[in-house]
Amino acid sequence: MITNFCFKPGKLTICLDASAGSSGKGKIGSFVTHHADNWHFAVNTFMPQAGHWVKLDNGNKYFYQTFNSCACFHDKYEKLYIAPGAMIELPAFWRELEENNIPRHKIGISPVAAILQDIDAGFEKGVLDFDGKPVERHDGTMKRGTTAHGCGACRARRVLRRAEAKYARDIPELKDFICDVPNEIMARLDKGQSGLLEVAQGFQLSYLLPEFFPYTTSRNCTTMAGMDDAMLPIHYAGNVIINCRTLPIRINNFKFIAPDGHHLTWAEKCEYDNLGKKYEKYEGNSGPGYDDQSELTWEQVTEMSGSETPIIEMTSVTKLPRRVFTFSKKNLADAIKYNRANGEIFLSVNFMNYIDSEINGRSGSVMSTNDLPKRSAEWCKKNLTEEQLKMLRFIGTGEKLSEQIVC
Repeated sequence: MITNFCFKPGKLTICLDASAGSSGKGKIGSFVTHHADNWHFAVNTFMPQAGHWVKLDNGNKYFYQTFNSCACFHDKYEKLYIAPGAMIELPAFWRELEENNIPRHKIGISPVAAILQDIDAGFEKGVLDFDGKPVERHDGTMKRGTTAHGCGACRARRVLRRAEAKYARDIPELKDFICDVPNEIMARLDKGQSGLLEVAQGFQLSYLLPEFFPYTTSRNCTTMAGMDDAMLPIHYAGNVIINCRTLPIRINNFKFIAPDGHHLTWAEKCEYDNLGKKYEKYEGNSGPGYDDQSELTWEQVTEMSGSETPIIEMTSVTKLPRRVFTFSKKNLADAIKYNRANGEIFLSVNFMNYIDSEINGRSGSVMSTNDLPKRSAEWCKKNLTEEQLKMLRFIGTGEKLSEQIVC
């Protein structure tokens, strides 16, 4: 199997994003597990403000806010774990369970995984106070360009030991899934099994990075934070897959709010425009890039790629156009420095087709980047150091699972 090198007996392979998310972690997580036969389970510490897409060659598409991106391959794993530091949005949980047809005995949930509630999103959208009482609208978390999905508020309730906070153990329908996640995982690893730990969002959104706080998420997005949220000793951290994209993104600065307080998607906002219906345009700020980056427009991206059709991306959860930036060498260097563990680092670069339309949809393997189409090869040499080129193992060339080059 072509990706067996990613896994080590007795260790977790950790997959995370180098920048601010939406780099195709779902694709790389599903690719390495689909093409390996030496792993046994997967675990995550997801919160539902982030989503991961997996798009198979047969046309099936899966959107994950709860389960690992390998969930659709349930014949390949023994169990999927939702760790203590994770957060569950119950409608998303039940939807993913049904869509992926996951056998119930293959799911393990920590009793203290948090449950997202309406009062959490209400506070972040500024229509409720922290106690859940309706108030005249305040900024919530929108000022910093967050998704306002409620995850930071839910995490705060846990920290403050609020009585209204809910956990998996409080939901009768989840009773059959409850187990001691950390101890089950450690027992598996001690027997020589291997597994995948996926970290949501991206390193650049870590809330303890002084150059980006407060334009961050509500926790760190690192190998160490992922292991901590899974309540696992760092001893079990093995290889690390750092996934990045040729043109990193951040979420939209703006929110478009209907008179009833509903946050509009871009499609709904355009429909309101066409019908002349009123809404409020709320301006926040989702934060800067590194100082070696410049912000681009999607028109510039389309022209740069040579694509015959316009390129534009919407966020997975809020469904608004993303902001897009040039690549940052500083970002990648920091991501590598802060996320080393007890194994090798493998780099994955997605969206190479945004730089070079000639590589669009390609698959297979190459001996070196010299075997790539000219513009792709030039991008790698320009943006990656010699050491990083040796770490480069995956190049994404499109959205489908098979549209991947292995180096």
